[in-house]
Amino acid sequence: MATKDRIAWLDVAKGASILLVVTLHATLYMRQYDLASYGYAQLNNLFAPVRMPLFFAVSGLLGMRAVTRGFGDLFTGRIAALLYLFALWTLIRWVYFGNVQTNVLTPEEGRTMSELVTAWIAPNTGIWFIWALAIFFLLANLLYPVRHVAFPIFVVLAFLTFGGVIEPAAYSQRNLIWYAPFFLGGAWYGASILHVITARPVTIGLAGGLVFAALSIAVAHLDGLSFGAARLALSAAGLALGAAVSMALAAFLPSRVVFTYLGRNTLAIYVAHVMIVAALAALLATYAADAPMVRYWGVPAIVAAAVALTLGLRMIVEAGGLTWLYTLPRAPFTRSRRGDRRTAQTAQSV
Repeated sequence: MATKDRIAWLDVAKGASILLVVTLHATLYMRQYDLASYGYAQLNNLFAPVRMPLFFAVSGLLGMRAVTRGFGDLFTGRIAALLYLFALWTLIRWVYFGNVQTNVLTPEEGRTMSELVTAWIAPNTGIWFIWALAIFFLLANLLYPVRHVAFPIFVVLAFLTFGGVIEPAAYSQRNLIWYAPFFLGGAWYGASILHVITARPVTIGLAGGLVFAALSIAVAHLDGLSFGAARLALSAAGLALGAAVSMALAAFLPSRVVFTYLGRNTLAIYVAHVMIVAALAALLATYAADAPMVRYWGVPAIVAAAVALTLGLRMIVEAGGLTWLYTLPRAPFTRSRRGDRRTAQTAQSV
């Protein structure tokens, strides 16, 4: 399969992952108002082993060339932009939830200045994924020469964390350990992974689906290290199934257009959607709590509206010259065509 086709289905996979993330947050906020059917919670639980592993694995695959560059090149091209965006959107969320609307999921957000400092060690918001990406790119670059030794170590750390042996204090620190093998595997072994998956997508997809179904049932009856092993394998199987499904969606023009567009614009959705979801959920709770069947249509309505509004917001602010909300500003005397191209690509790597 041509490289172009591979990138197409990778973008489709990223588009699917962002929809799963927005669906999760829409469900969580609507359930705070008792306006979401329990079926949505079950749906989110089903996709939990795939949602973020898929995002980080694809991000690693798309960044596999970047991690082989010199450290200075990688830092100025990727890591600096991620750190800037993390600082900026952490501040924006802090101001919004501290002054405009209380975050019903984490009411403490926006209350103290110390949050802006502790966020660099243990972020407590949905912006944690940008923090994690910066760390993953750093690790992938520095450990590239010893990747064959480092990768099994990260797999073992994830296994021990899933199994409850390693218990970080913050969920973002736990997620960092959980998802490291998926990003690093994609970044370090991306070419081999793409070759295997694209050579036999149907076989791999069917095998992944069968294992995913079996382990989804099994994990409910496991605990400790056995749960850790099954949970890690469950995500791996889910990625195999997700890759096959993404290829199928990429082969169908309407779904390819939609999911590819979402996949290439995940940054704009990720950084702003929680504030919009929180606002929309509060509006429905205030003005439509008694509307017929709101527990069933409310979540998908918020997902669709939040995605559209975040993308529309980006178009508006960029048209107004506020591109610094989504890309790292560069001083005129340091700007080059090569640098501009890298900065523009950052949004696709996120």
